[in-house]
Amino acid sequence: MQKNRIQFTKKEKIWYAIVALLIFAIILATILNVRKNSSEKVENREDLTIEEAEENENQKLIAALQNMEERERMEYYFGIFLEEIETGKYEKAYSLLYEDFKKTYFPTLDDFKKYLPTVFSEMSNITHDNIERNGDVYVLWITITDAINGKPGQPKEMNIVIQENDYNDFALSFSVI
Repeated sequence: MQKNRIQFTKKEKIWYAIVALLIFAIILATILNVRKNSSEKVENREDLTIEEAEENENQKLIAALQNMEERERMEYYFGIFLEEIETGKYEKAYSLLYEDFKKTYFPTLDDFKKYLPTVFSEMSNITHDNIERNGDVYVLWITITDAINGKPGQPKEMNIVIQENDYNDFALSFSVI
């Protein structure tokens, strides 16, 4: 039995070689393009992951705030303000103040910083005495004492006014004493 062999001319061999190289080049270009796109997606995914993590934390906080009673929520908001002061993050604490209140009593951050030691100590002890609500505005009556030194003239009574626009969206002011 004799095998039938196909004989290609030199011209046909060159032609098939060129077609094979073109197919190989197309496959190689496709693989490189897929790798490039997937690495870009991974980089974007990392950015999204950070944003998603922040959004996830914010959603958890909002869910926790929704489950709190009004008084607990207002005490939490004031606690955020007080913590910023105690940790020296005065700019963050200042940003939580109601705009008209800032303009009237503390037009600059330096004015705010100068006032703080007159009322708040490095570690203040806060007693929440009462709370009243009028629409989206809450008034907390608090008593402040210096938890470490007990300054003369202590305790000090103060009203904290908190306007809650939405969960975790608030501004506050207080009686300037």
